[in-house]
Amino acid sequence: MNINKENTVAEVVSKKLGSDNVFSKYKIDFCCGGGMTLEAACAENGVTFEILKQEIEAINNKITGDQNLNELDITTLMEQATEEFHQYFYEVLSQIMPLAAKVSEVHGSHNIEVVEINKLMQAVEIVLIEMLKNKEVSLFPAIESVLELNNSSSDISIKQIENIKKAIDKSEIAQHLVSDTFKEISKLSSHYKAPNDACNSYRFLYEKLHELDHQLQKYMHFNTYVFIPKILKIVA
Repeated sequence: MNINKENTVAEVVSKKLGSDNVFSKYKIDFCCGGGMTLEAACAENGVTFEILKQEIEAINNKITGDQNLNELDITTLMEQATEEFHQYFYEVLSQIMPLAAKVSEVHGSHNIEVVEINKLMQAVEIVLIEMLKNKEVSLFPAIESVLELNNSSSDISIKQIENIKKAIDKSEIAQHLVSDTFKEISKLSSHYKAPNDACNSYRFLYEKLHELDHQLQKYMHFNTYVFIPKILKIVA
């Protein structure tokens, strides 16, 4: 893929491995804002197109042996979602939640933003876990039942289609809620920059929040531009 200014952020993330790290570096939203052209994204975030393109090409050239997600079948994508993303989210939330509570309690009187961040993370935990369970308990089994029909659309029942679309709708609503909440967390934390006199727990919290934000954007891009479009093709 030759990168040009008219390409959307989503197109580049789908085709250029490692580009998500470059977009994160320049605070370019590659999840819900993935429909924006590179030209518009560069103008909005204060980076030249030439620098962005150069860095994307450089990191992409260093990555070898990885497969284009668009080439993977649905079963493999479901396995990847569970193993690469879901397991990570469960683990990182178990680390972040007690840490956010601790930092809020110890530093909240002087740094009111950490109190709000703790409250927002409590909401994120509820919505995110519900979204993951929705996929694992409802969406993935519904997809598997359809795939067992050997992709014969004529054999897919209306109920199966409705169950899949309902689970997708719930997932998309949750994604938007989590995305909007993390935009607020990013602002409150000055884009995850801890104060100069912050303790190790404070700094580690911001590091883990930044990491989680990045992984969430990757996951949401994966759902919006790779996984869900493949599902909709078999139930359309």
